Amino acid sequence: MAKKNAATIPLAAAADSTNIPLIVVPPGGTLTVVVDVGPMTIPYAVAYAGNTIIKSLVDRAKQVQPLQAGDQKLAWTFMHTEKGWSHAIGFSINDGAVQVLERMSEANKDPDHSVGFAVVRA
Repeated sequence: MAKKNAATIPLAAAADSTNIPLIVVPPGGTLTVVVDVGPMTIPYAVAYAGNTIIKSLVDRAKQVQPLQAGDQKLAWTFMHTEKGWSHAIGFSINDGAVQVLERMSEANKDPDHSVGFAVVRA
């Protein structure tokens, strides 16, 4: 069976050359992921460095521990089936103000499925 060749570039280069969000956490800093959702019937998921850190149907805030040195992917997925759905995902560095990565809703006629990611540099 022939292997499929995929073009790859380092995660840092992807974040630097596109509009992929880059979250920079200073040495010794903390990163908290914050999720706010409307009605949900299918759990949403948030992963950091390939590990699920949140899987839920309700609002959550979770400090990412331990932060891994270098560039890591923070990824999320939402699938909505309920009327009046909405979601927002953001982050806080060192318990500061929450910065929104994505905000979508039925009211804004956004797609009801979403998959996204950001690069976390620690």
